[in-house]
This record gives sequence, structure tokens and C-alpha cells, in this order.
Amino acid sequence: MFKRFHSGLLLLALLTGCASFPSQFEKPTVSLAGLSVAEIGLLEQRFVLNLRVTNPNDVSVAINGVQLSLDVNGKPFADGVSSDSLTLPKLGSVVVKLNVTTSLSTFIQQFNALQASGKPIAYRIKGKLFLPLRPDGVSFERQGEVNLP
Repeated sequence: MFKRFHSGLLLLALLTGCASFPSQFEKPTVSLAGLSVAEIGLLEQRFVLNLRVTNPNDVSVAINGVQLSLDVNGKPFADGVSSDSLTLPKLGSVVVKLNVTTSLSTFIQQFNALQASGKPIAYRIKGKLFLPLRPDGVSFERQGEVNLP
């Protein structure tokens, strides 16, 4: 009897949670808002990526974490994860700071290629936003170019 009652409560809680999630949910968009050097070490380098996350929905969206990879000029450059929790306001945006790490050899290869080309830097960010009601995450991908001064 207790098992049936417990299962019924669990089902009711799940249905209530799903009912509060909008049926026309649009994925938040993610764009690169900035990049700064955090630490240059002998074996690895750390950068801070500023990501602008925009919520096109008319309800607030909780985010429990972010996973991201950054490609530069078509080659893998850096990876990072964050378990920071935040709330995206409805029809609003926030800037998320994410630490990413790259190896010395990757950094040197990219730096040499950038110096030689003189062209804009092509980038691609790809990853997932982890939401409480979507444990598998919501994927995102964005690409663009940046001109060096």
C-alpha cells in the first residue's frame, strides 16, 4: 500500500513539474561575449570565456551547469565545465563566466597560425546547458569571427 501511495506521489510531482514547464519552450541562445587570460602556465593555459545566455521564453529558466568546447580556426582549442547555478530571467539574458583550459602545444600552434595569417579568427563554441527538467542538457552551438586589433 505504501509503495503504491509513494509511486502515486512521485507521478503527481513529475506531472506537476512538467505542467509548469512551458509546452512551447525555446532553447536559450548562447553567444561569446568576451575572452580573457586567467593564467599562463608551463603545461596548460586557462582562459575565462564570458558567455551571454539569452532566454527567449516568458518564464525564468534555472541552469545547473555548463559544458563547452571552443574551436579556433577549425581546430579544437579549449574545453571547460561549470557547475555554477543561476537563473535566466524571463525574456532576459545573463553573462556566465566559464573557465576553459588548453594545452601548451595547442596554444603555441594556434598562436603561430594567427600571427602568420593576419585574417580574422574563426571560432565555434559548442556545448550544453544543464537544466533541472532536462538532465540530458540543452545543446547549443555558435560560430563567428573576431578581428585582432
